[in-house]
Amino acid sequence: MSKINQTIFREYDIRGKYPSEIDLQTAYLIGKAFATSLKAKKIAAASDRRQESATIMPAFLCGIKDAGCKIYYLGINSTPTVFFAVKEMKLDGGVAFTASHNPIGYTGLKLCDKKGSLLGLNTGVKKIRQLAQKIPTPVNNTFTMPAHTNIDITSAYYKFASKIIDLDKIRGFKIVLDASGGSGARLADYFFVRLHSKIIKMNFKPNDKFADHGPNPMLAKNQKLASLEVKKTKANLGIIYDGDGDRSIFIDDTGKFISPYYINCLLAKIILSKYKKIGIVMDARLRLGLSEVIKNAGGTPIICRSGYSNLVKLMQTKKALFGCENSGHYFFNFKLIDKKTNFIFGDAIMPSLLILEYLKENKLSLKEAITEFKNKYFISGEINYENIIFEKAEKLLAKKYAKYKTDDLDGLSIYGDDWFVNMRPSKTEPIVRLNIEAKTKENLQKITQEVSNLIKK
Repeated sequence: MSKINQTIFREYDIRGKYPSEIDLQTAYLIGKAFATSLKAKKIAAASDRRQESATIMPAFLCGIKDAGCKIYYLGINSTPTVFFAVKEMKLDGGVAFTASHNPIGYTGLKLCDKKGSLLGLNTGVKKIRQLAQKIPTPVNNTFTMPAHTNIDITSAYYKFASKIIDLDKIRGFKIVLDASGGSGARLADYFFVRLHSKIIKMNFKPNDKFADHGPNPMLAKNQKLASLEVKKTKANLGIIYDGDGDRSIFIDDTGKFISPYYINCLLAKIILSKYKKIGIVMDARLRLGLSEVIKNAGGTPIICRSGYSNLVKLMQTKKALFGCENSGHYFFNFKLIDKKTNFIFGDAIMPSLLILEYLKENKLSLKEAITEFKNKYFISGEINYENIIFEKAEKLLAKKYAKYKTDDLDGLSIYGDDWFVNMRPSKTEPIVRLNIEAKTKENLQKITQEVSNLIKK
C-alpha cells in the first residue's frame, strides 16, 4: 500500500505543501486514482501560475494517461474554464492544478466529474484516496508532460455569457481590474478587451510569487493597491480576482471594499429581473437581508451549508439557476441557456458582467446600486474567536435565546425579531466563527456585544 499524507484530502479539494505533503509520486497516484474512480476516458486540465502547480502537473497527468485517459489541456487558465470545458466538450471530468488563495509553497487539485460536481472529501475524494493507496508507488520519480491536446474554450465562454448578458451595453466605464497575478487573467483579458470601456489592468503578468499582493482578495491588505488605483484614476469601480480566478471582490468608486453579502443581494436582484420566480441557493452564514431581497423580487431563497461543493450539490438537486456565498464565490447553471441541462459551475467573470450591465441600464454607480441593501441590512463581518469550545458556546447561546427559532444547518443559527446570528466552528482549528446581521445599527451592536460576552465565558 502506498503511503500518502492523509491531511492533504480536504473537504472541498486536495491541498498541501510541496514537496513535504504532496510530492511527484503522490501526484501520480492521485491522478491515476482520479481517472480510475470516474472510469474516465477524457479529462480537461488547467493550471494556475504557481511553480508548484507546474511541477506536480506532469506527474498527475502521467497517472491519468496510464489509466487510459486522453488529456485536453487548457494551459494556464482559471478553475472555471476547466468546469466549462467539461460541459462544452462533453468530457468525463476535469482537474485544476491550484492552491487557490493559499500562500507560496502550497499546491493543490480541484477535481470535478462530468456533471460539474466539485469532488470533496464526502463527494468522491475518499474513494480516490482509497484507490490511490492501493496503486503501487512508481519507481520512477521523473515525469515529463504526457501527450495531450491543447484546447481553447474562451470564445465558447464568451458566447455563453452573451446569451445572458447584453455585452454591447457595457460601454463607457473605467474599470480597475486586478487579477492578483493569478490564472484568471487570461479569461478576464479576453472578455474585458472586447468591452467598450477603459480597462486598467493590474497583476496580469505571470507571478507565482504574488509579489504585489497575496492571492486572497478577501484580505484588506490585498485590496489596497486596487483601492488606491480606483481613487487615483477616478475609476467607476474595481474588481479583484483570486489566485485561480473563481472568486471576485468589488471596490466602489470611492475605493471602498464592498462586502460580498451586498454583492449577493445585488446579483440576486439582477438574476430575478431576467429569470422570474426561480430559486436561488445561498449560504447559511447570513440570510436575513438576502432572503428578503430574493422574496421581494419574486424568487425563493434556498439555504445551504457553506462550502463550494455543498452549494453545487444543492443547486443540482433543486435545479437552481444561481447560487452565491459570502466568500465571493458565485455559481451558475447552464440551464440559463439550455433548459435540458443541469450543469453547475463557479465563475468570477459572469458576476462582473451582470453588474456592469445593470449599472449601465440603470445609470447607477456601484455605490448607489448597493445603497438600498447597506442602509437596510447591517452586518458584523465574520468575527473569529480563538480557543473557544463550540459546543459550550452553543449551549450558552441556545439558553439565552431559547424563545427564538433556531437551526443547526451550519453550526447554530438564531432568528431574532429583526436580527440573525450564525455561529459555527472551524473545521481545522479551535476557532468559533460568528456572523451577525440586524436591521438597525443599534441592534447589531447590542446583539454582537451580548453574543460576544456569552462566547467568551
